[in-house]
Amino acid sequence: MKVFGIGFNKTGTSSLSQIFVNNNFKVAPQNPFEYNLESYFYKNYSTFTEMIKNDYYHYTLFQDVPFSFPNFYKFLDQEFPNSKFILTIRDNEDEWYQSLIRFYKKIFVNFNQPEIISGYIYQGILFKILTEVYNTPKTHPYDETSLKNAYKNHIKEVTQYFSEKDNLLIVNLKDPNIISKLETFLDTPFLNKNIPHLNKSK
Repeated sequence: MKVFGIGFNKTGTSSLSQIFVNNNFKVAPQNPFEYNLESYFYKNYSTFTEMIKNDYYHYTLFQDVPFSFPNFYKFLDQEFPNSKFILTIRDNEDEWYQSLIRFYKKIFVNFNQPEIISGYIYQGILFKILTEVYNTPKTHPYDETSLKNAYKNHIKEVTQYFSEKDNLLIVNLKDPNIISKLETFLDTPFLNKNIPHLNKSK
């Protein structure tokens, strides 16, 4: 079984990953997929599915980029018909936006110039994600309205796509019942009931 975390960054994706690690699931490394992000922008999604099938077939959970990017989940659902999808969310778009901006300011020295940031994958990739994935204006890559709309639209589109399917779970990491929901969704008992909260950006 393959499980894909398709919630945007800063929705508890690291905490979700740790829950899986704590319960002895194999969580795929992020770096190999991040370094092939250009394939996402060219809609060459088969690059990633071939990686999963050939090099990372023994892993269960795949999360973070590009799995969290819009529309990729549709291709994954077709390529892995027995897979499960987990959409992590925050309480609202305001909370998500504030968390994202705090996190970026914390880890990127040149926060105000995302086009020259080079500490993540390659120089300019953050700017490309902001403007081409989240559809923010190139003149205002951190535009609050655009980012919040991207967050809301992603949730709306994912929900609509899976509306007549039974392989989507929507969770908020603040939910104290998240472990039991995961157990039911995956039909697997979790021995470690701890709910970690990682990468807090306050």
